[in-house]
Amino acid sequence: MLFAVWGLLPAAAFAQTAPASAEPSPLLAQATTAAAGPQSSDQAPVLGSPGALQEVTVSATKLDVTQWDMTQASSVVTATDIAAQAQTSVTDTLRELPGIQFQVGGAPGQFIYPRLRGFTDSTLYVFDGITWNGGGSGSINWLLGQLDPTMVQSIQVLRGPRATTYGANTTSGVIDLTTLAATGSGGDISAEGGSLDWRKVRGGVQDLESVGDGTWSGTLNASYVDTGGEWQYEFSKNATVVGRTTFKDSNFEVGLSFYVTDNKFQAAALDQYYPGYPGDFSVQIPDPSNLDTTKAGIGSLWFEQELLPGLSQRLTLGYAGQDFDAYAGPVGPTGLLGTYLAPFSGFTDPDSGETYNAGQAVPVYQSQYWEHTVEDNTEADYNLRYRADSVSAVLGATYLGQIYDSSASYSGPTHESDAIRSIYGNASIGWLGNQLHTELGARLDDYTEWRDKATYSVGATYDLPVPGGLAVYTNYGTSFTQPTLYQLYDPILGNKQITPENASTIEAGVRGRQLEGQLTESVTFWHSYVDNVIYEDPYIYNPLVPSEFGSPYGLYENGHAERSQGVEVETAYEITSHLTLNANYTRTDAYINQAPTGWTFIYENARNMGNVGLTWSQAQFDFGTNVYMTDHRLDYSYQSWAPGYTRVDFFGRYHVTGHFDLYARVQNALDHDIVEIIGYKNPGVYFVAGVRYQID
Repeated sequence: MLFAVWGLLPAAAFAQTAPASAEPSPLLAQATTAAAGPQSSDQAPVLGSPGALQEVTVSATKLDVTQWDMTQASSVVTATDIAAQAQTSVTDTLRELPGIQFQVGGAPGQFIYPRLRGFTDSTLYVFDGITWNGGGSGSINWLLGQLDPTMVQSIQVLRGPRATTYGANTTSGVIDLTTLAATGSGGDISAEGGSLDWRKVRGGVQDLESVGDGTWSGTLNASYVDTGGEWQYEFSKNATVVGRTTFKDSNFEVGLSFYVTDNKFQAAALDQYYPGYPGDFSVQIPDPSNLDTTKAGIGSLWFEQELLPGLSQRLTLGYAGQDFDAYAGPVGPTGLLGTYLAPFSGFTDPDSGETYNAGQAVPVYQSQYWEHTVEDNTEADYNLRYRADSVSAVLGATYLGQIYDSSASYSGPTHESDAIRSIYGNASIGWLGNQLHTELGARLDDYTEWRDKATYSVGATYDLPVPGGLAVYTNYGTSFTQPTLYQLYDPILGNKQITPENASTIEAGVRGRQLEGQLTESVTFWHSYVDNVIYEDPYIYNPLVPSEFGSPYGLYENGHAERSQGVEVETAYEITSHLTLNANYTRTDAYINQAPTGWTFIYENARNMGNVGLTWSQAQFDFGTNVYMTDHRLDYSYQSWAPGYTRVDFFGRYHVTGHFDLYARVQNALDHDIVEIIGYKNPGVYFVAGVRYQID
């Protein structure tokens, strides 16, 4: 089912936007109950409830503005949504939202390539207010597919540029995650099993106590996943520990949170050949020598104080780090990894230059390769926040220090760093009795490694005087993607002269409510244009390129342009008090302008995709289905297309007693052949089932 924009905001997220108070508001109390885990329908709202649209405050904007009044599109997923659907992957959780698509290279825990609104390198990931994108890679690498969805209180997706709030890498949007917050006292333990030898154990404790005039809360949760893959030797093992503690009284809050994960995965080797061969040819070969490990963590410490009625100050300090190792080969004394059968007579193996007849065994050798990368972020953000009936504003300053250390078998070590100092301001102002809302924002970022960068945004939302409710909105914003430290300083391909990618985006849409809130819908149109795109130019002579990489050409450079435009449509209908229908559709036309071909479609991007979901929730159980559909994708060779597909999922949770739950999830129930990246084998029908026991 699609949760999209109609879930209630969890307590932790609301607390970051609303002025501190001794007693929670009715909305806060309701959201807190819903976030505690699997609940009966008399305790929590029906999943995807359409009527919540006008009530949800999206804390990731740092403004006290509801989704109804926002000038850009957003989605909110709560812990209740994740638990009811028995989700095992953040990837599959996000896949059900508009605008987001993935190319998954195999079984759970393997390679994942995300796209938001058609772009791959301009999405910012934030965890408890701390930037997770590394300065070296510009992304969070494979972590998105390794995060445990049951360890987050909420996932908020801000679609469209948010540079005035967060700075670089936000052209396509921001994905903001929040750690689990305590909702009472007790604990829980669960165990799961399923396809591909999926095994998971999870446990947690929480406490909520009155201390003097305030409230102290704390949570500690841990999980371990061990699962196999589609090929021999493939596996993924992931251990996660998450904690959060806060103290809050009538005008002060202090909190600390952390998320630590340790992942190991092993994948089959891929040989893939394109131009000059009849059709497309690719093959995977089991590789016992391949091992990728990632140790990652993020910690956040925050202080918030109410200075005057409506005026508060907030200081957030944090650290985010990733330690990544990749290793492969050699295999045995000869390095022979395996063989595959030549697809046709006259087949020439590009690795050896030998020619084979159809059906002959072609040997594949594995040479030794290793890589070690460390990316560390330290961050401090201070802001003043003002809240009134018709004004919500934030004025702040941020320091972000980034360190990148890298060494590999094919190049020497690299140690580089960057420091970004920023000032920003954003305001939402209501006019005409709050019938009209305008948003204005500006930011200045100062980078030690290149120069300053200024961005701005302006938008408006207007409520039309029609029965039920109808709002139109529009926004224009500038943004940029910073050169990564790898692109600037890599010993072989780095170029210190490259500058940021510059982007501008215009958005417009409409939101509606009918049938006393039982039916809601929204439509958003966007157009983004990016120039000065950073790319690896294969025509620049570079004598530093190792001979085993081929001819001595290739260097990072600016020069291409990209554009993305499309429409996102969402709707939710509360058919009965227990039955909810949700649906969304996204059309994405994304192009790149590069010599000598001119404007061509961006590879591995589906033009059309959508979801249709149906959920039944009541006191004793929740169950439902989601149908995910995607168009075909152009492979990165620009020669072949990965076919589109339809995936049907089922999920259910049965509350046996007040303390004991049974739950299950079946993905790709029709066992369709799914190809997201040509050459990688994805699972057929896939299931996971589990039990959970809650201790009061």
